[in-house]
Amino acid sequence: MNRNVILAEKNGSLSPGARRAFLVLMWVARVFALLIAMQVFIAGMATFVDSENWMAHTNFARVFIFFPITMILLTFIARLPVTYRLKSIQLLVSVVLMYATAVFSSDIGIISALHPVIALAMFWISMTLAKQAAAHIRTKSPSMAA
Repeated sequence: MNRNVILAEKNGSLSPGARRAFLVLMWVARVFALLIAMQVFIAGMATFVDSENWMAHTNFARVFIFFPITMILLTFIARLPVTYRLKSIQLLVSVVLMYATAVFSSDIGIISALHPVIALAMFWISMTLAKQAAAHIRTKSPSMAA
């Protein structure tokens, strides 16, 4: 077993610290996915109801960068498996690409149309990460039956 992984499995179960790290990662990823869905809703409000909502869409996006950074830091601090780190890095790169497609939309033309596609990818990656963390907790947690 890789000594860099905090899993510290004894009898096939997670250490309490590893379990907490996976729980935090799972919930941060779930909240991030929820925020993405809310952001898409705000964009819909701006498109179909009132264009004044674009300011809310722009301002709300500023909190997004903190979630992938938190996930990346958690994977390093808790020494979680590299697959979780890679997905967290994918989310960070996606957030940067989202900013780029919004800020440079007049310069990059049709490429800016990737903005909502990147949002879909971020939602999918985030939910996948949350699902994998939950599965890891479920399969490696000691039985609660006593």
